[in-house]
Amino acid sequence: MVRRLFYGTFVGILFLIIGAIIGFQIGTYIGGNYYPSYTLWTWTGYEATGWIGIFIGGLIGFFIGSVLGMRLASRRMYKE
Repeated sequence: MVRRLFYGTFVGILFLIIGAIIGFQIGTYIGGNYYPSYTLWTWTGYEATGWIGIFIGGLIGFFIGSVLGMRLASRRMYKE
């Protein structure tokens, strides 16, 4: 049980970082090319959609990573 929680958290944080980077890349691309006049608080265009991409990509990455980590921990790594 503790191993599943540890693996789920560790892989989730790893995927959170990767998801945030990928989300930032996609968000800035969309904001710079398709929505240059979009505003969020004080940011405009690619800055605003980049932040949205970071949040969404991080959440999706953490969810996928934690599920993957828990599945990886529940598999048997050795034969008894």
